[in-house]
Amino acid sequence: MSSSDSDEPQECPMCCEDAPIELPSYTTWLQCDTCEEWYHGICVGISASECDCIDKYHCRKCAETHGPSSYKGPALRRSGRSHAAVDYNKLNEGQPATFNQYLLRLEAGEFAEDDFEHLDDGHTVTAEWIRSRDTNDPFIVESAAGLGMEMPDQATTVNDVANAVGRDTAVSVMDVLTQNELSGWTLGAWSEYFHSTNRRRVLNVISLEISDTVLGAKIRRPRVVDELDLVEKYWPEAKRKPNRFPRVKTYCLMSVQNAYTDFHVDFSATWVYYHVLSGEKAFYLIPPTPSNMRKYESWSKSPEQAVSLFAENVKQCFEVHLKAGHTLFIPAGWIHAVFTPVDTIVIGGNFMTMQSLNTHIGTYKLEARTKVPARYRFPFFIKLCRYMTELLAKRWAKLTSQDKAKWTLDELEGAFVLASYLESKLVGDECDVDIAKVVGDK
Repeated sequence: MSSSDSDEPQECPMCCEDAPIELPSYTTWLQCDTCEEWYHGICVGISASECDCIDKYHCRKCAETHGPSSYKGPALRRSGRSHAAVDYNKLNEGQPATFNQYLLRLEAGEFAEDDFEHLDDGHTVTAEWIRSRDTNDPFIVESAAGLGMEMPDQATTVNDVANAVGRDTAVSVMDVLTQNELSGWTLGAWSEYFHSTNRRRVLNVISLEISDTVLGAKIRRPRVVDELDLVEKYWPEAKRKPNRFPRVKTYCLMSVQNAYTDFHVDFSATWVYYHVLSGEKAFYLIPPTPSNMRKYESWSKSPEQAVSLFAENVKQCFEVHLKAGHTLFIPAGWIHAVFTPVDTIVIGGNFMTMQSLNTHIGTYKLEARTKVPARYRFPFFIKLCRYMTELLAKRWAKLTSQDKAKWTLDELEGAFVLASYLESKLVGDECDVDIAKVVGDK
């Protein structure tokens, strides 16, 4: 039974003491059909849309004797996901609360050892070095020296971040239990939660972009990122208008102990750099082979997504541990999950490169096929394609034969795919009736 009427009991046995119950997420209630106890939908990991599909709801206690909840039809799922069963004993202890075995498997270490390149510092990490590598593997720089980047002090706290960015700034918070996004949070409320000694829910912040803030002004990303970033190279300076420009340059990720982000590919298969400011991270990395990408697309659309570990579907998944001061570079398309063993702050960002342009465009198409919401995709992607095409055509005409010979096969292929893709969007079978609005200057 579910409802959102205001005359229902306002006490939930599973409700966190620090839960911001004024949020819309807390207006949906479920009543157990056996013991008749009321619960917030979000506290038992069930969305409002799923509540509408429930025929009989059994709380965890009653499910042990009366069986699981039953549905009128297939339960609705966010982005095709079903929710994992919840272990509330662990939840009350502040531990990951799911009967799903992914955390147990992560802790068991059933993964390939990290054999990626570890560099003592970043002096050799240049655009030419990346272009000439004979591998598309991630690499780790263990000291920031030579990377040409500037980062906040290692002692920076979440409270410092909130004060610098603005305590009233809206922030998207992820509920690790359900992998659902919680709206209505501010950085001030997040800071209070993060610094609380009595967390009863594992939450995560992974999408706070800060490049246009006071804190962002103090950060300089690795020099090689600026050298490769297609937005920096091709988006006209005069057209970098607020809210009309891809703001994916600098993120501040703030994760509490036991936070977990399930396997995913960053939007448009962007390259990513992660600098661990404080704390630790564990990454689980899967190569973007054609076979793995087909399996990933199938898994992404499957109702088994939330109750199975994607790593079980592939031959190799690498485990990489990062400590404070380490910087990880993940090339385009790598499928990865992230676990946080201790409270951690990370500064990172996304960027696209010419050598990976074919992958960026292919993933953008995959996101369309799997119906990824627009807010989770690379912003203004098609407009960037338009700007790139214009400038590449002009610059190519001025290049000498010697300069043209310096382009790698991957870069030439990327330029060809770019032109073909934009043509298809404008005049081909994929033509979008609103394309003029998308690529225009308005």
